[in-house]
Amino acid sequence: MRTFVLTAALLALVLPAAAQQAVTTVRDINGNRVEWSQASRGDGRSALTTRNLNGRRVPLEEVKETVVRKEGNTVVVERLIKRYDNSGAPLPPEKQLIETTTSANGASTEKVTTYRGNINGVLTPVERTVTDSTKSGDTTDSQTVVERVSINGGFQAAERRTTRETATKTASERDVVVYTPDTNGQFNQSARTVTRSRIEGNQTSTQVDEYEAATTGSLKLFRQTVGSVVKNPDGTERQEYDIYGNQTPGRAPDPTTPLQLRERQIYTSRQSADGATVQVFAIQRPTPTSLGSKELGPVQQISETTVRKQ
Repeated sequence: MRTFVLTAALLALVLPAAAQQAVTTVRDINGNRVEWSQASRGDGRSALTTRNLNGRRVPLEEVKETVVRKEGNTVVVERLIKRYDNSGAPLPPEKQLIETTTSANGASTEKVTTYRGNINGVLTPVERTVTDSTKSGDTTDSQTVVERVSINGGFQAAERRTTRETATKTASERDVVVYTPDTNGQFNQSARTVTRSRIEGNQTSTQVDEYEAATTGSLKLFRQTVGSVVKNPDGTERQEYDIYGNQTPGRAPDPTTPLQLRERQIYTSRQSADGATVQVFAIQRPTPTSLGSKELGPVQQISETTVRKQ
């Protein structure tokens, strides 16, 4: 399951708006390469398939986006999502209506209404998200309210988020704070994510700090990702991300101890002779004898993804 989640996330990164197809392979227990998934995108559609336990290719998700209205500074997009279970049987469908309104001064409002189908396929609204954004110089501030259907059938505020993003040519910072209601309906900080990046030459350095609510009532750093992206003149690229957390594999979690290195994720990309982009995903993890230190075990390749334009 972990491999699939990481592979799916990688596919989302390697498939931009242009029509492309990505095929991901993994190693079986005998070391042989076997196809794990295929992802395609183009003309407002995307699809993801995988191999089930019987080796049969089954669909996982299909998405279709259509611009249903475009008037002045307002655009309405309909997104239809079809998901499938591990056997390829269809799950209840989902639809999103995304209405975006922009103004000349950089302000914008995005309203997303999500509809989910029941066992008969009838779509009913289940969530509504409204994001208001304003821009001043290099800084964009956003306020998001997430409403979900309550047991009484009406919409009720379930989450609020504030986002401040500052971006220049060589640096950026994004600070997202999440507020959720307590038993009395009072909204309190429950999570925060701060993402920083800086460009120096051909290298981009990044750091992501993730906070969660602690028993003291304040937020506590529970996960940190420190990484770098190096783009070489020959077109190859290497990304490395060190992930620190409160829990190291093989050791019980202890919130009083400093964050420990849990995993290093390595992404490398190159161009093949036929023009395709080949991306390899590998990891390193602490060994049982190196728990609590920065020493890591050998590099283990998880998957290889080949992306071709269609």
